[in-house]
Amino acid sequence: MEIKLNQGFTLIELLVALSIAGILLGIGVPSFAEAVKESRISSQYNAMVGSLFLARSEAVKGPGVVTVCPREALGASQCGDESDWNNGWLVFIDRTTVQGEATAKVDVGDEIIAVEPGVKGDNTVMAIGSPTNSAADAKEVGFIRYTQSGGAQWASGSVILCDASRGPVSSRAINIVLTGDIRRGRVSSGSDAPRDAFNQPLTKHCPEAA
Repeated sequence: MEIKLNQGFTLIELLVALSIAGILLGIGVPSFAEAVKESRISSQYNAMVGSLFLARSEAVKGPGVVTVCPREALGASQCGDESDWNNGWLVFIDRTTVQGEATAKVDVGDEIIAVEPGVKGDNTVMAIGSPTNSAADAKEVGFIRYTQSGGAQWASGSVILCDASRGPVSSRAINIVLTGDIRRGRVSSGSDAPRDAFNQPLTKHCPEAA
């Protein structure tokens, strides 16, 4: 009768396998974590760009202006102020506007056409705008408003998404000019970080990585 012996791994083979697994894990985990961070900031950027394009498109169709504003609180259906963008934002047909108002308002008769949830993770959102093309006149704003011409309420402005874990270099800027054109902030000479509508690197707005 033939006797078959069951052969397993030797101790050396097991140690080699564990060493290889450890190396692969050490390479793979940081790469996966980086991919998650990149996916998060890209998703938030795309959501804001989509909302801005929607607002501009609906404004051109008329008859009223269309406003993008931060939500007053998580889950709220009313506008907050310039410090509330992390709560998400609303896009609504704004049939009642007030000249020079600092905070937009969803009034009776206005129509909410899109709602975005709060920003996940530690990333932050802010919007800055200027009635001129000068950075000296720019300040944080609580809404972006499009008119029937397709133009914005400011001469220049940006929506800035700061990547909390990777800093300004990995952050995003959405630059919006008077005509309403929406452009991604690009890197140029002198800084590795993207630039806002006033050609300032995002190091001015976003903190360095923690």
